[in-house]
Amino acid sequence: MQRVKYRRGNRRMELIKAAIIVTLIGLVVRVFVFMPYHNKSRDMENALYQGDFLLTSQLAYMTGEPKVGDLIVFEHPFKIDELTSGRIVAREGQTIELIDKEVIVDNEFMVDSDKVKFSDHRALSAEYSNRDNFGPVQIPAGAVYVLCDNRDEGEDSRHFGMVNIDTIKGKGLFVYWSWKPDPNAPEMESPYITPAISILFYNLFHFPSRIGWDRLFAGI
Repeated sequence: MQRVKYRRGNRRMELIKAAIIVTLIGLVVRVFVFMPYHNKSRDMENALYQGDFLLTSQLAYMTGEPKVGDLIVFEHPFKIDELTSGRIVAREGQTIELIDKEVIVDNEFMVDSDKVKFSDHRALSAEYSNRDNFGPVQIPAGAVYVLCDNRDEGEDSRHFGMVNIDTIKGKGLFVYWSWKPDPNAPEMESPYITPAISILFYNLFHFPSRIGWDRLFAGI
């Protein structure tokens, strides 16, 4: 009997140790390697849609420099504890300007990503807005200039200025999950128990239709 109890005790301890190791590995991967980013805006359409969950690499810029064309997740310059995303169009030392929506870097017209879209055919004068015309400006050391793929509606360096490289949290890799917004879905409000139950059953019932199947593993 003692031998059986001893073996069971050892097996239980082994399972506990294995669970602890797996948890620690998961934490290390989460903190130092990959970071999920939940996109809630339309700023990066057509690369990211509302409800997309983007997997980002936190190691990308520990071993290399940010590159033009990278989709990055970074700390919003003006909104505390809020992350946002954008695509790098110019790096430190480069000069950027916009002429009638065309991006010009170091006096050369830039070929936009195929994800870029425009919703307004007008080109606003620099006297009224820097949305379509501004610059030229030179990117200082330790910074990058980002633009949204949804050029006429997104918020980017045209609004909040350069992005400090130290505030970049990760390089976007691909969309690993997508949960479509639903205006009819119940919202969490006080008292919390009843809405929580409503949300649970609503999402269970609408689970297949709320998943953005066409967005799973989408490139950016």
